[in-house]
Parts: sequence; structure tokens; C-alpha cells
Amino acid sequence: MGKHKKYGLTRHHVIPRSRGGSGLENNITGLKLQDHQDYHNLFSNQIPTEIVETLVNKYWKGNWDYVKEAYDKR
Repeated sequence: MGKHKKYGLTRHHVIPRSRGGSGLENNITGLKLQDHQDYHNLFSNQIPTEIVETLVNKYWKGNWDYVKEAYDKR
């Protein structure tokens, strides 16, 4: 049994394999089934940079300040 199934999680590829992502562990995270479904309902098959661009351009009127502020706080 894989470590994700052991904890009741599904394997989620951060960069989808269909988009060139690998099957290596550094590209995989465990998500609960509902969270995994919600993720794909929201973001389809986008890669992380496309998700951020979608948020900025579609929902935040092109304002990158929200992203900048989040990174400045790290």
C-alpha cells in the first residue's frame, strides 16, 4: 500500500503528467478525495503559474499586489 492510500489520500500531480510533470515524489502531493475533486473543478488541468495568472487576470483585475504581498510575507 502506498503512503498516500495509507492515510486515505489520493495522489495529486502538482504539474499534471499530461502537461509534462513527472511521477516523482517532488511533483506529487496527497489530497483527500473531495479536495482533489474540488481542485480540478476549480483549476482544471492548469499548472501553478497558470492558476495564479488566472486569479490575477480574471478575479483581481490584473492587480499583482496580492501575489507580491503574499511573497513578501514569507
